Amino acid sequence: MATSAEMNRKEFLQLFGFGATALFASACLGGCGSSTSSDPVVGATNVDFTVDLTASSSAPLNNAAVGYIYNSTRDVIVAKTAAGGYVALQAPCPHEGTSVYFSQGQSRFICPNHNAIFDVGGAVLSGPSPRALKQYAVAQTGTTLRITG
Repeated sequence: MATSAEMNRKEFLQLFGFGATALFASACLGGCGSSTSSDPVVGATNVDFTVDLTASSSAPLNNAAVGYIYNSTRDVIVAKTAAGGYVALQAPCPHEGTSVYFSQGQSRFICPNHNAIFDVGGAVLSGPSPRALKQYAVAQTGTTLRITG
C-alpha cells in the first residue's frame, strides 16, 4: 500500500500533467482565435469622392480589357459593367485584404490571392471570403460619378 507522501506525488504528477496539457491546448487554440492582424478586412467608411469620366485617369473604365479603376487610397474599386452602368465596391478582399480586380467579360470581381469570386453587387459566389464586398452608392451626373457610403 502506498504512503500518503507517495499518493501526493502521484496526485501532483497527474495534476501537473493535466495542467500542462490544458496550458498547451489553450496556447494552440488561442492561435486559432481572432486577433487584430488576422481579422477579416472591413470596407472603408465615410466614402465620398468623384470620378471625372473624361479624365485620362478614368480611361481604364472604358477599356474592355480593364473596365475598372481604384480610388486614390485604393480602398474602393469602381467598375463599368458590361451593361454600361457603374458599380463601386470595397477593393480589399474581406478574407485577407488583397485588392480585388474586375473581370468585365465575366461581370465578376476576383481576388487574385485565393480566387474568391464576387458578383457585381459584391455577394460572395465562391472562395474563402467570410462575407460580401461592401457596396457604395454611385450617382452619375453627366460625365461625373459620385461615390458615397
